[in-house]
Amino acid sequence: MSHRLVPKQTLSFVLRVMLPLLITGTSLAVLASHADLPGLAEILTLAGQVALPNWIGAIGATILSFWALGRYDAVAHRHLRTDLEDPVARRAGMASIAFSQAVGFGILSGSFARWRLLPQLSPLQAAQLTGFVGITFLTALAVICGLSLLLVGSTLALRGLGAGILTVACSACVLCFLHPEWRIRGLKLRLPSLQAILALMLWTLMDVTFAGIALWLLLPAGNGIALAALLPAFFLALGLAIVSSSPGGAGPLELAMLALLPGADPVVLVAGLLAFRAVYYALPAALAGALLLWPGLMRYALGDVSSEADLLGTDIRAAASQPFERRQAETGVILQNGGNVVAFGLNQVALLDTPQISAVLFDPMTGRRAEIPEALDRHARARNAAACLYKCSPRMALAARRQGWKVLRIAKDAIVYPAEFSDTGSSFRQLRRKLRNAEKAGLSVEPAWSDLPLRQMAEVDALWTQQHGAARGTTMGQFEPSYVAIQVTFLAWLDDRLIGYMTFHRAADEWCLDLVRQIPGAPDGTGHALVRAAIEAAREVGVSRLSLAAVPDHRFAHRFDKGLRQFKSCFAPQWEARYIAAPTWPQMALALAEMIRLVHRPTRPRHETSTVEIPLHQPHVDLEENAVALSRSA
Repeated sequence: MSHRLVPKQTLSFVLRVMLPLLITGTSLAVLASHADLPGLAEILTLAGQVALPNWIGAIGATILSFWALGRYDAVAHRHLRTDLEDPVARRAGMASIAFSQAVGFGILSGSFARWRLLPQLSPLQAAQLTGFVGITFLTALAVICGLSLLLVGSTLALRGLGAGILTVACSACVLCFLHPEWRIRGLKLRLPSLQAILALMLWTLMDVTFAGIALWLLLPAGNGIALAALLPAFFLALGLAIVSSSPGGAGPLELAMLALLPGADPVVLVAGLLAFRAVYYALPAALAGALLLWPGLMRYALGDVSSEADLLGTDIRAAASQPFERRQAETGVILQNGGNVVAFGLNQVALLDTPQISAVLFDPMTGRRAEIPEALDRHARARNAAACLYKCSPRMALAARRQGWKVLRIAKDAIVYPAEFSDTGSSFRQLRRKLRNAEKAGLSVEPAWSDLPLRQMAEVDALWTQQHGAARGTTMGQFEPSYVAIQVTFLAWLDDRLIGYMTFHRAADEWCLDLVRQIPGAPDGTGHALVRAAIEAAREVGVSRLSLAAVPDHRFAHRFDKGLRQFKSCFAPQWEARYIAAPTWPQMALALAEMIRLVHRPTRPRHETSTVEIPLHQPHVDLEENAVALSRSA
């Protein structure tokens, strides 16, 4: 079998090398038979008609085009997480593209150039980077061509084709958002984030536009070709040239330009294309060749590439390492949603990195609030993601706003102070009525300080899910034995049957409501009795704050969450505003959309209910020593 594979691999390699050369030769032959190509003397004469300012302008446009290509490569490096500094990645990208577009055989020459210039990369990483750049560039160029056809297409069919291309592109963006990760034969494929897609589109548009401007400036005087007519034709011709993989696109580019601009003088157009090749292909290729010969020149005049680095430093730790002495107990949700404890210097936060955003959940666990926004924004940009502070306090929101972030109020947290709580007075009339109903039904509520009845809790969760649908997640917990085992749990019994329970995240000075589960037909007042028992237990162990978690606080919140708000209002809590903050309004919109997706489509825990019951640790035990919940990717 191995002897048969060798000839096939050899044939495949020969075809990859010979096919671009064959395309080049065929295209040049067709071009020569259909156009009166100028001689060398005529080419030099026509080139002399290009004014010196045009040559300088073409060189300037070429520089701007390659500047955009460098930014394009930096986005690719961030997506593939090569951890290379942006300035080095940009230079290597410009040189690699200059080399590969001149010699052709894109995937081979581009991979070699990147591997040569970036010794930190393995040959496989260099090939992955080149493949990513090539595929995404062609995709972005196709979208640009579709937009050009839609705007300037000469026939209805061409405009329809352009509209179709844009429709497919928009559908692909939606797919990248809803299904950002795919598994194909055991391999994990991460699609680019929307931030990355927009950046790639922008840099592609700048690159091909400045390249087209360079060509237009180098056309001989009196050519009669308008820039608005040249650019769409150039975009399409460039795409064909790249697909052909021919050296310098020679042949397919000229042939396509002549076909797409039938009114242009072939002699003038060919002369302009030859001058364009000298400026846009030969000159950058010469510079790239020097870098390939002496890779040490890559860092010439770069200075300190770490000048933009995070001076605070970033340390990513396991979710279970969150300190017990922290501001908000609710950060315990990262034990299940795939988040981590991240230290920006001495500032520890609960950070959730998702395909689209990097979100700090709630307030920092420790440290200074004012140092978080800048460090978070830098961390997010390194991932091609949007930065977001989610459900933060007014003080955190104010610190972000002072640094130019956009802030939006989204929720209110219901806070009860156990030491001061009393259910006497008119404000608690409904609560007392609910508690009497539960007492009359024979309901008993107890804290689970020792072992948890995990099998019965799983049955209650299953019945609750049948009635209410799949549980939401990400910012709220889902039932999982190892997850609830480290929480404070209160059980509601009717005779010997478990009919409901509540679990609370815990910190040194705060508990926060997490899971609320009841079977259908549970006695009226079951939830109220569970919360009342939690308040009393918190008072006994000296916990000063008990959060009943947040309710939405936006224009339409009162229409959709009346029951939840009414239930929590029975305890006359102190309502504290919660905010979302982001550097820009587009990032804010993306963060809200991503959080909605994650809440409604969370990763479902997998658990076995037939295992031995896991003991519940006593309150005030540090999570670092006892957390056993499995974290998972968001």
